[in-house]
Amino acid sequence: GEVLETLTTAVVSLFTAQPQLADNAPGLGHIPQVFKPMSSRNSAIPKSALLVAHVLANNDLCVTSMSQTDCIRPMMVAMRARPDMIGIACETFFRMFEKDQTDLVKQAIEADLVQYLLRLLDGGLEQVENPAGTKAQIVKSLKAMTRSLEYGEQVQSVLDKSTVWTSYRDQKHDLFISQTATAGYLTAGPSVAGYLTAGTSAAMPDKPPPMVRDEDLQGE
Repeated sequence: GEVLETLTTAVVSLFTAQPQLADNAPGLGHIPQVFKPMSSRNSAIPKSALLVAHVLANNDLCVTSMSQTDCIRPMMVAMRARPDMIGIACETFFRMFEKDQTDLVKQAIEADLVQYLLRLLDGGLEQVENPAGTKAQIVKSLKAMTRSLEYGEQVQSVLDKSTVWTSYRDQKHDLFISQTATAGYLTAGPSVAGYLTAGTSAAMPDKPPPMVRDEDLQGE
């Protein structure tokens, strides 16, 4: 658990500090490996996988690779296993859908993601740190899906039948999106940098140690 959390923190920190490195992830075959563990019964693993997917979803090449990978269903499984991570997952969805990958919207329709997100809007965000911000990400994700040239009408058809959607579709939710760093999901305490370096530094002395003279050595 602790080792996995440390590794996850390091990976997220690396791709956050040097986002261009994520360009290499698809070619190395890493993208499918992010989503396969999301169904693990060890609840720490879906959390870590969601955090890595969250940072990689900032990258266009990674999202293109995600569209060719079974990713929507695994994310929904992980969200059910870790309700406290729903906020991160919903922001990941928006990052993915805003990049206009048709196959991702197709996956969403086949997995009934639209209906699932509507249910979350109606209730089910009790364990989320920022429910209002999460609702904003859900609304933005759903609207992004409706812009799909091939599948947007299907998404819109589901939304039009929803009484929940009518309460949210015209509201401006950007003001409710928190700027809290992902580090808050990684650890309960210090930030990412603090988590990686905590306990590793030692205080340096204010002055050098005393010189050892030859006569001192000879007297021993």
